[in-house]
Amino acid sequence: MRKLAFLLLAALFAACTRDILFPGPPRYQLENPRPPGDSSGAAPVIPPGEHVWLTAVRFPDGFAWEEDTCAVEGTVWLDLYCDGRIVSSVPAGESVHPDMHRFADGHLYADYSTSAETVILRDGKELFRFAGRETLAGFLLREENVLTLGQDRDGQGFTYRIDGKEVYRSETGTIVGDADRGALVGAGDGVYYCVNVPTEGAKEYRVMRGGDPWRTLSDEGYGNTYDVCFAHGNVYRIRSRPRKLVLEADGQEMTLPLVGGESALWCRLYPREDDVLALVRAYGPSGKRFFLHSARDGALPLGTGTMVSGVLSDGDRTGWFVARADGDPAAFRWNGGGEVTIGTGLYLTSGRCALLRNGHLFLALTGRGGTPNRFQRDGEVTEIPFNGYFTSVTVE
Repeated sequence: MRKLAFLLLAALFAACTRDILFPGPPRYQLENPRPPGDSSGAAPVIPPGEHVWLTAVRFPDGFAWEEDTCAVEGTVWLDLYCDGRIVSSVPAGESVHPDMHRFADGHLYADYSTSAETVILRDGKELFRFAGRETLAGFLLREENVLTLGQDRDGQGFTYRIDGKEVYRSETGTIVGDADRGALVGAGDGVYYCVNVPTEGAKEYRVMRGGDPWRTLSDEGYGNTYDVCFAHGNVYRIRSRPRKLVLEADGQEMTLPLVGGESALWCRLYPREDDVLALVRAYGPSGKRFFLHSARDGALPLGTGTMVSGVLSDGDRTGWFVARADGDPAAFRWNGGGEVTIGTGLYLTSGRCALLRNGHLFLALTGRGGTPNRFQRDGEVTEIPFNGYFTSVTVE
């Protein structure tokens, strides 16, 4: 993923495949038309059922957002699409970065920081604010509450909050995870997150349950911890041991397949149903390579020389992005065979722009250098031309 420089829709978008992805104007658009950029009046009525939601940042026509660092003349909008049509637009303000806004439970939430506070908005209106400048690594809705996990923008420290009210605060420490993967995990009646807290000795990792420490892991005597996650009621960790790399699940170790002279450059854990996957980029005498390993099933073959930029799972179905040399995605390859190709000049601005749901791959792709933005479901493509970039895709 590359650095972002962070109009109306010119026409109804044309499908690039024989079948129209979002067939016909939906009933709610005919009954409640709203032009892009109009945040006044009653909200459109969305019919019951599951829908595809896209969020996007849209700049004034003619502004070269990919390279222009000057102030924007005119309003920048956060657009919300439902099944391919814009259903609401609110001024973006400072919330243009993909990790500063999100769609959840029918609403568009955004955040930004002033010189002394963090402000949370819903559908363009202030919901609450609190003292302290925080970057939200975790955001979760539980019943009527908004749960946030914020990393301090100034110095070290993090805070877990419910509706802006402090539940747990540490003056030091780093959140493990980010907005792409979601650092807050809801399980049963609990909410879990992982943090790295400095101590006088080795690094210490804590898995928190709400405002209480739940598990503590130490690097003492064991080398480096590359990633930690909570999944399926267990704590998973990937870390180095003398001359080997191991995947640990609640104290049970599995040795990962480094070959002669290799060491891990980076590792990331991806939970899936009843399992966790470890993606490793290793380096050794033969150069760099990627491999993917399941805690349950062992190695998942990627193919020789494959560069992997991310992993997605939906139940037992899993796949990974095959990257081009420039880092842009070239294809999404399914475990067990088959792949979905992705056109050139397209990229994902964040991990939330890709989703596996109900056995389908959903992509919100941003064009580079004049390539139109597009939505893609499996191999079906719909171009959606606007002056800006997509920031997420959700199915709910």
